[in-house]
Amino acid sequence: MNKQAVIDLFTQKYNTFIAYIRDLSDEEYLYAYQQKWTAGQQLEHIVLCVKPLVQVFSMDKAAIEKNFGAFAGPGRSYETLLALYHEKLQEGGKAPTRFVPETTGIDQRAALLETLTKLIHSLCAKIETFTEQELDTLCLPHPLLGNLTLREMLYNATYHVEHHLELAKQNLKNK
Repeated sequence: MNKQAVIDLFTQKYNTFIAYIRDLSDEEYLYAYQQKWTAGQQLEHIVLCVKPLVQVFSMDKAAIEKNFGAFAGPGRSYETLLALYHEKLQEGGKAPTRFVPETTGIDQRAALLETLTKLIHSLCAKIETFTEQELDTLCLPHPLLGNLTLREMLYNATYHVEHHLELAKQNLKNK
């Protein structure tokens, strides 16, 4: 997937998530089935996960390479990354503590949605400054998947929001 296709899919998945969370009733936003995360906690988790991406994509490219390394081999496809992510989840992979949301109230929804919207716009603008080659060679560590190229990290982030949208929907099906 080229850079523009990544940006388009990324934007579409996040906009779908934002619209879903925005349109929930207060009761739905706060509902938790058997101690699963509420839709509000799903939203906060996504914000917590996107913030570091914006920070890294804002760094000088030489600093990214110095801090996280470079990758010389061929990158993995979107589908391959999804399969790896699912495998790690099946093995019991969980979000590290720094990405686990607090209990979030209804009064935080608008601010979290606004923050996520701004983060997505900022990240997409930052992605534009990278070449196709830089997306395929510069690396970042992922807590479950190990070192990923920037493109692979964007693939993961794209799927990640879709995964949490489905978790939010599943939670409400049990209501």
